Amino acid sequence: MYYPLHQGLSMDAGDAALFPEEQARLEEAIALFSPAEPAHVAVVSEYLAGRTPFVQALVPQYSDRIAFMPLYSVTHDTGFLDDLRRGPEIIVLGDCQNLFLRRIGGFENLDAFLAFAARTDRMLITTWNVHAWNYLVQARSIGACFPVQIALPRLGAGAIKKTILSGYTREIRFVEDAPSRTPVLLSLGEKEITLPFGGGKTAVPWPDINLAPLRVRLSGRREEKVAVEDLVFERLARIARGNIGVARAVWSNCVDKDEVRVSTIQENKPDLKLTVDESFVLLVVLSMERIGWSDLARVLEPDIDPAPSLFRLKSLGIIGEGRQGISVLPGALGAVTDYLRKMRMVW
Repeated sequence: MYYPLHQGLSMDAGDAALFPEEQARLEEAIALFSPAEPAHVAVVSEYLAGRTPFVQALVPQYSDRIAFMPLYSVTHDTGFLDDLRRGPEIIVLGDCQNLFLRRIGGFENLDAFLAFAARTDRMLITTWNVHAWNYLVQARSIGACFPVQIALPRLGAGAIKKTILSGYTREIRFVEDAPSRTPVLLSLGEKEITLPFGGGKTAVPWPDINLAPLRVRLSGRREEKVAVEDLVFERLARIARGNIGVARAVWSNCVDKDEVRVSTIQENKPDLKLTVDESFVLLVVLSMERIGWSDLARVLEPDIDPAPSLFRLKSLGIIGEGRQGISVLPGALGAVTDYLRKMRMVW
């Protein structure tokens, strides 16, 4: 069945407010919604980057008009479509990468959903893993089904700092036990571009120039050191690649008795040299975000036994397995993405 947004779903109000421009675009799409011409929405981001709180923020405004149906695992039949048909005028379908598997016959549920989307008079707001989405744009031209595409951007150190510290009522002590540094002149952010041939939108690295240190030097004034607190969150943002979920995971491993030392904010940089089988297993796990053993085996059969590859990936400290399935460990997300991008398996 479908679930109204306010029933049984946790939400961090701070996380929900992290993307004001994207939230304004989503609200505009809802305001322009017409049953005669429903313009479906795709909200796209990498693993842990805040898609769910972003769409959950709709509930205070739209209440009974909207329902949330999270796909917690891979769909094995089209029964979920009955729930959509019984839903209200606006339906949020979360984690739509669970609508398909990369195998022969693995796209039937996705195709059934896209056929439903083409006929329904309801507005569908969907959320997707970015790597699954990019793959489907090429393999299924899925962008045409969702004229409104919202890519959640990477966050800066200031936004991550504000969000994390808002969860504390007590003071956090920041200890500088590593060499301090002056502000950087050039850092990398992101810029959203439109891909040709109906490929939708994507975010690309974009230089962000900080002119403040240069102005200080030209004025002859003494250059100030970065505050310890800001240094911690600059490191955190850089390691997390602007991903709030990764930043929270790294932070939780570093804070000890309300104290954070600069030296504890370290990036996990495994030396990845994987076989073709191991790389493909890692790709499936990354793009699905969480996948059960049996579903992973269905993707790999009959050519690949998942056990040896999973053992190796676990031993490298880049994936873990829990009750919700197999997933990339938060601290390894950047390294895993970089490796698969270098192998041209994601883009």
